[in-house]
Amino acid sequence: MTRMIFKELEYSDRELVAERLRAKNSYLSEYSFTNAYLFRKPHKYEIAICDNCTMLKGVTYDNASYLTPVCALSKIPLDTLKYLAENVDCFFPIEEDWLKYFPEEFFNYTYVDGDSDYIYKTERLALFPGRKLSKKRNLLKQFNTNYPDHRVQLISKDNCKDAIKVLDIWLKESVLDGSTADYNETKEAVEKFDELQLIGYITYVDNKPIGFVLGEELKDNTYALHFAKGSKEYKGIYQHLYNSLAKILLDKYEYINFEQDLGKDTLRQAKSTYYPDIMKVKYRVSLKK
Repeated sequence: MTRMIFKELEYSDRELVAERLRAKNSYLSEYSFTNAYLFRKPHKYEIAICDNCTMLKGVTYDNASYLTPVCALSKIPLDTLKYLAENVDCFFPIEEDWLKYFPEEFFNYTYVDGDSDYIYKTERLALFPGRKLSKKRNLLKQFNTNYPDHRVQLISKDNCKDAIKVLDIWLKESVLDGSTADYNETKEAVEKFDELQLIGYITYVDNKPIGFVLGEELKDNTYALHFAKGSKEYKGIYQHLYNSLAKILLDKYEYINFEQDLGKDTLRQAKSTYYPDIMKVKYRVSLKK
């Protein structure tokens, strides 16, 4: 039986773990070293690295302990999966196509709506077409009308401090609605964007930074939007951020993953109003008792 020795996830694990997670070729936002590393504290991430059975161990936002398979499930013997499942609440997140590695004879499958990733076609976000997205088009039009001289600039070592300025403005504006939970993770992402190979853009109005987006390539046809922050003072800022990002990415990525809503009503409402093309369910697979 494979013996797993877990240790805290560290940046030094990046080279090996990032490569193995990318090999999963998954649409799910958790299959990114950057995501795991930045949220290592709230999820209490630990890693056990073996040739055929590398696993992340963590805790969900609703306090369920889990293992995330970093390696290919096809390489892990069923007896090993059963043994590992005895020590956690579930394996998570598991794509529907991977359930075949967890026979129903031994495992239960469940999912939580708040875990599911919102995935949009890049082309739709670049156009906001149709009646359903008419409000988004109108807000974008208002932004472009009110701020015709705005500019969008690639985040670089020269301007990343401007993204921090936006983040601090967002923090002050967000304290009252309780949406400040990822401030530290966003700040670290901006500060380490280069070494984490993140790609993002800052929007300026009158040379003042007012919003930014930051994410990475999740798989060949998908960009994961990890962070989007803007000042509410500028009406239509988020419609502008998503639209301008999509226009930039249109030639390279078919989809943009906006990640999950964490079961929060404000996030669910905001993401749902863009009408996702795919809601990617993340299964929790637990051992039958």
